[in-house]
Amino acid sequence: MAEFPDEMAETVAEAADRCRKEDGKPDVANVLQSDDLNGDGRPDWIADYSKLVCKNGSNPACSENGCLLQLYYSSGDDWDKVFEDFVKSHKFSTSGKERQMHVTTYGLPCNRPKEETCNYTYRLEEDALAPVR
Repeated sequence: MAEFPDEMAETVAEAADRCRKEDGKPDVANVLQSDDLNGDGRPDWIADYSKLVCKNGSNPACSENGCLLQLYYSSGDDWDKVFEDFVKSHKFSTSGKERQMHVTTYGLPCNRPKEETCNYTYRLEEDALAPVR
């Protein structure tokens, strides 16, 4: 498995530390996942904080607005953060050669009541995410 970005490791460590401060026991084993998101043949990283378990506590990376989701693309010797937001859910799909990410957020980002949701689709391009709708 490829080495993940330092910034990502720090964010995971901070979330685990906040869990411990609430007398919880953090399990971060499923937060990080490596995948070639943009089709360039290099491993990229997904940090899905909804998968952080804080036994006897609450997940410090989640709120009523969703959980933190970060995507990092490999750029040779470094990493580029191409996405960071609080989301209620996300999934990836493929249409032909094009890969997409579908995200659901709480309502305020799209000028709806907070209790409602917004749906966004992004095309996973080589260097960035491009909004589809």
